[in-house]
Amino acid sequence: MKFTSTRYPALTVHDLGVTFVDGEAEVTDKATADALKKLPPEVGVRAAGGRPPKDGPDS
Repeated sequence: MKFTSTRYPALTVHDLGVTFVDGEAEVTDKATADALKKLPPEVGVRAAGGRPPKDGPDS
């Protein structure tokens, strides 16, 4: 799933191991995607589309 960071295009979320490059990050882990969705709106991170990550390897 793709996420964008409009406010901080080079944002790094160390706790989640996510780094935005030119305001975009690709996340393949469902737990990480869910955590990014819960960031406060002031950070400017939002889901930008793409296929949602699967729950497990056989899903």
